[in-house]
Amino acid sequence: MNFTKKTLFWVIVLIGLAGTFYFVDEKEEANQRVIEASLRLLPFTVDGLSEFWINNIKENSQIKVVHNQDGWQLVQPLYAKGDKKAIEDFLNIIVTARKDAVLFSKPEPAKLKELGLGNPAIEMGLKSGDKEIVIVFGEKGPTLNISYAMFKGQPEVYRVHSDLKVEASAEVYAFRDKTILDFDPMKLRRLEIERTGEPMTVVENDNGKWNMLKPVRARASMEKVLETLFTVKNGEIKAFVEEKPSDHSVYGLTAPSLQLTIYQQDKQQPFVLAIGKKDRARRGYFAITNQAENVFDVEESVVKTILLNMDKLVE
Repeated sequence: MNFTKKTLFWVIVLIGLAGTFYFVDEKEEANQRVIEASLRLLPFTVDGLSEFWINNIKENSQIKVVHNQDGWQLVQPLYAKGDKKAIEDFLNIIVTARKDAVLFSKPEPAKLKELGLGNPAIEMGLKSGDKEIVIVFGEKGPTLNISYAMFKGQPEVYRVHSDLKVEASAEVYAFRDKTILDFDPMKLRRLEIERTGEPMTVVENDNGKWNMLKPVRARASMEKVLETLFTVKNGEIKAFVEEKPSDHSVYGLTAPSLQLTIYQQDKQQPFVLAIGKKDRARRGYFAITNQAENVFDVEESVVKTILLNMDKLVE
């Protein structure tokens, strides 16, 4: 009987201690969350942002990106579809950035000039609902892994990681959608490939039967056809060359050396990709589609894969 009472006593004590440790741990975790929140540079989440802009004062250029019902869109310096993944990765870096404690509370103008904040080279603004915050970036610190920053309209100066300033120095290309052609290779109905000096290649998908119609009639290799299509689908625009070209001949696009015309099962209009001259400066090929006006560069590897597979499309 005494043994049972002692056992019960120690069980109660252990339960009490466990509860105490639980509440202590909860309190410590709560305190840690408060500390972490105080170290965050921004009070925003990516999902809550409606727009952001980067003003490169030194180069007199501005990038502005807004979020609407169609997703992220570039609106300055041009109107273009945004690269969803690149933009959200960028914003995740920004909104999760940490700041040191206040370096200077009310620095004199001379000190701001010394830190590169008197005439800053880069400003970045972020908007969530009706709240907008503008970050001003100064020079790098002596150790080069920190930069000085402050919020516009506030006197405090903070130290932030220098990578944050590098991210905020991004160019338009980083935020622009780089899809070559937005189609579904698995819904191919007909593929036409034209190459200068060569007969046309035509492949059709007839309810799962892949047939070559030109230059010979034969069974087509589904593997090689899909490899060709996914090379285009998954490829990225290497560089945007000219938005509204007045003369396609300078790029070799009035008479393309290679052209793919892709018919999709649920689309009336085909997807067309035309390849022109080699852009030796950027190590790519000039290209254009029937989906937009601009001339851009595609990677050499994309063109190489298409050309290599042309001889392997017969099963």
